[in-house]
Amino acid sequence: MSKSVNRRLKKNHELVSRLIAKRQGSKGYDPLMLGELKKTRLSIKDRIARIEAAERHHAPAF
Repeated sequence: MSKSVNRRLKKNHELVSRLIAKRQGSKGYDPLMLGELKKTRLSIKDRIARIEAAERHHAPAF
């Protein structure tokens, strides 16, 4: 299950990153909205890191 969640989170991270880039490139962007998008992107990145750390921790040792 965590692999599908991780894939979905990575997709969402990429989508938010694209939205941030698009907003930064536009005239008159809202800095507060941009800040919220960046917080969201960071939150997603943190969740991905936690999932990957848990997967490494529970991976069988060969």
